[in-house]
Amino acid sequence: MMPMKMKLSTMKPIKPKSEPLAIELKRLLDLGATERVSRNRCFDRFATPFGRRLFAYYRTCMALKKEIEDPKRSHQIRLHKAHGNRFTLEIINEPIAYRRTATLPNEVRPFFEQVIRSLKAS
Repeated sequence: MMPMKMKLSTMKPIKPKSEPLAIELKRLLDLGATERVSRNRCFDRFATPFGRRLFAYYRTCMALKKEIEDPKRSHQIRLHKAHGNRFTLEIINEPIAYRRTATLPNEVRPFFEQVIRSLKAS
């Protein structure tokens, strides 16, 4: 039997699937808004290699949030689309020539957009 041929114009683009780590990180960031997340409180959740990686990502996201919200710093925050299912968060402080760049999963982009919006509103 001959394989079916499809015209390229009729093919739908393949949407990248979300990684389990990205989905769990989004849930954890949402949970962190209402209750405190720590390695000791959620020991079973963070005891596996996956859990340790998840907690490391969570700590990185919280450190980025803290840096963005720091009132002592005068910096610019930029969000860029990166390759695949990721985006780039840039924190730039020109007076001291400081730039911090983090590439994160798209699932957590709304979290950082909300942090930036709340910062601009205040």
